[in-house]
Amino acid sequence: MPEVSVIVPCYNCAFTVEKTLDSLAAQTLKDLELIVINDGSTDSTLQVLEAWKAAHPDVDMKLYSKENEGIAETRNFGVSKVNGTYFGFLDSDDYTDPSMFEEMLDLAKKDDLELVVSDFYWKNSKGERLQKEGPYACGQDMMVNLFAVLWNKLYKTSFIRSLDIRFPAGYRYEDNCYLYCLTYHLTKIGFTEKAYVRYVQQEQSITHDNNDQVKNMIEVFRIILQYYRDHGTYDSYHDALEYIHIKAFLGNSFLRSAKIKDPIDRRTTIRMGWDLLNEEFPSWHDNPYLKSLGGMKNRYFSMVYDWNLGLFSWLFHMISKDNL
Repeated sequence: MPEVSVIVPCYNCAFTVEKTLDSLAAQTLKDLELIVINDGSTDSTLQVLEAWKAAHPDVDMKLYSKENEGIAETRNFGVSKVNGTYFGFLDSDDYTDPSMFEEMLDLAKKDDLELVVSDFYWKNSKGERLQKEGPYACGQDMMVNLFAVLWNKLYKTSFIRSLDIRFPAGYRYEDNCYLYCLTYHLTKIGFTEKAYVRYVQQEQSITHDNNDQVKNMIEVFRIILQYYRDHGTYDSYHDALEYIHIKAFLGNSFLRSAKIKDPIDRRTTIRMGWDLLNEEFPSWHDNPYLKSLGGMKNRYFSMVYDWNLGLFSWLFHMISKDNL
């Protein structure tokens, strides 16, 4: 049994995945298993993966190739193949520092943690920027403050497999669904206070396409709400659930929706998120986190109403902005 398994989902990544795998082969932790899944790529990804595996016989790489099912089912497939005591994710256009998994594993084993969180870097053609994550406490504090990304975290395999959490088949924003549903189960988390992963923002990445894929977030957040209702924790997490809906549908989803080129589709998509927020949380302007956390982002959220929603949509459509 390896100490750590790393899941690498691959789809049409022939020009980037070698750098990803090279960064994993360079890890100082040698008791490492790579679970690499070709999700029905239509380019030469599979050939690149096979050649890399042949050139690195000393690396414990399990290579799987399956029909295209999308990123969520590919992640589920990867988790089902994990043999490590802990596991992590690394996407096929990102890369990481050599010490990542050794240092995160040391912290996890020292305190028998269920989850370890690190900082990371946003990276694109303009440069890179450090992104801090945490520290935060388990529970609502985590839900409000976490970055819902998978690849700067290390997960205890036996703990994850004891839960009824899966990535939502057929949807993007699967990381939001997985981590927000995971949140209320966690009791022991730790932070490295060090950045390892370079999250590379590709201009043509599916994550950054401004099309009807952003509608997926609406369905994903419905799944999250139902999960908390099904587990009897909706009321105790109400304020945090309300706040992440504010962030999603006035922040991330709103910004992406505002970039949709077709004006009718743009208005429809924005309205769908706005309606979900207001139907589920009609008093969201009084959210305690919105009032207490401060900052420009929360001041902007507080300014949005039905009568000026179109104005903000127009402004964000006209303004070009990225994470750097």
